[in-house]
Amino acid sequence: MVQIDLEELQSILRSAGLLVTERGVAEVSNKSSLDYVTDIDLLVDHFLTEDLARFTPGIPVFSEERSMSRPQGAFWIIDPVDGTHNMIAGIPHYAVCAALFTDTCAVAAAVLDIASGDLFVAQKGQGAFLNQNRLSMPTKPSTLVGVSSGMTDRLVRFPECYKKLRQLGKIRNLGSQALHLCQVAIGRFGFTLSEEARFWDDAAGRLIAEEAGAVYRSFAASNEDDLMRLAFSKAPLQSVCSHPDFAEDLEALLGNVWSRSS
Repeated sequence: MVQIDLEELQSILRSAGLLVTERGVAEVSNKSSLDYVTDIDLLVDHFLTEDLARFTPGIPVFSEERSMSRPQGAFWIIDPVDGTHNMIAGIPHYAVCAALFTDTCAVAAAVLDIASGDLFVAQKGQGAFLNQNRLSMPTKPSTLVGVSSGMTDRLVRFPECYKKLRQLGKIRNLGSQALHLCQVAIGRFGFTLSEEARFWDDAAGRLIAEEAGAVYRSFAASNEDDLMRLAFSKAPLQSVCSHPDFAEDLEALLGNVWSRSS
């Protein structure tokens, strides 16, 4: 397993966060309907790619903002700004994310909540931390739950499933998938659901949540190798991450929703 200095990784992400807060958005372009990229996304992408390459020489860095082809061995996956629409609108809920993989397994990850300064980190088998404090699942799960915009669109077509989900908790959409996953890790959300999250959205937050004791599943993938195939084709993951107490109920509910044709 690749071993890295988590303190150095945290320093790199904090420096990336400063680029966002000190410069501000000057240019906005449409990638697709209601999906944007800014000069800040591209600036942070360039910064992280260069700094991570210096930090771990020989390990390639892949990003939401560039084309990707699956490598052999270790690689980084980054999301320069997860929650770009929030950043543009001035809503203080967006993050910088980075995860290191060896083939199909994430071995280290960090997510910086840019507005609050909270920094979540994890290393495979070593636990997850928020600002140096170890995270663990609360005994009783939260009854606040995260649901993405795309998942909301799908649930409109399955009213009975929606009603059952609402019996489990009150819905929130904070606009950043990585931070939704971190909310599960810290116990503020009982679970989070996403129809449309891509690999770069989930990669870092997933490891942090799992190391804190959460359960993660991509309903679009049959196994981790299949998930990597989806990852590098930039396909949606149809993902759920939850407190263990919710895992069985969600498996039954969402298997029914996602097994049907789109």
